[in-house]
Amino acid sequence: MLAYLSVAMIGSLAIGAEGVEAIEQELARMEGAWSFASVEVDGNKAPEQPFAANKVIISKDGNFVILQRSRITHARLKPDPTKSPKQYDSTILDGPAKGSTFKCIYELEGDSFKLCGPYRGGERPTEFATSPGSGLVLQVLHREKQSVKDALTEAGRVELAGTWEVVPVAQEGTSAPGNDTSKMLLTFDAAGKLTEAGPAGTTVAATTVVDPSASPMTIDITYTEGELKGRTALGIYRLEQGTLTVCRAAPGKPRPAEFASQPGGDHTLVTYKRHTPATQ
Repeated sequence: MLAYLSVAMIGSLAIGAEGVEAIEQELARMEGAWSFASVEVDGNKAPEQPFAANKVIISKDGNFVILQRSRITHARLKPDPTKSPKQYDSTILDGPAKGSTFKCIYELEGDSFKLCGPYRGGERPTEFATSPGSGLVLQVLHREKQSVKDALTEAGRVELAGTWEVVPVAQEGTSAPGNDTSKMLLTFDAAGKLTEAGPAGTTVAATTVVDPSASPMTIDITYTEGELKGRTALGIYRLEQGTLTVCRAAPGKPRPAEFASQPGGDHTLVTYKRHTPATQ
């Protein structure tokens, strides 16, 4: 059932300029970290989903993230509170369904958020109900006390967790052909500890602090071993279609503003892809 949870929250609604203020007010009401109080799909109730591993995180700009255990979905919504029932369209921003639009209805009362929509796409429902074969999912969300920033940080750690292998490396605007970077593996654990290792062993050990709410997303890397122990490198990162790009400054230098590395500069730009262990 988890595969259905993201869909009803996941597109773009054309509303005139006169409705901008109403949209902004409604998004401010929607802002928060929400748990799944109940989920019904095609007339069948889904099992309870623990908040720690399953939540919807809505920012006041309309961007939202759905955390479903290790699965992360990024999307954007625009509500239309002038309709009855109220409506929103949401657009998936990443993954195989990127660009798909889902048309939903909702009720928002205090810390309770009820919504209903098609999980395979299609027409907007007219009532908060599902039935066998309807293709609809009905959800009731409950606003939790966790802040949006903390919830996004938690989701960001889930998204980074695992092992990544280097694709290209650029330092000060040049490649690094002398290093066998293709064999380097970067690993994040659930707490944000980072290690980078190659055939000769671990070359980097650090702790990280990420802020997925920043634009671009930021990462602070504090080294815990070696000659850089205790020093912090400020960086930015992005995640797109299973690819991680990190641009970091040398310790003590300002955070990069863009994903670029220039000759004579202090930035290292690295791209990684999810590591798939070789089959024996």
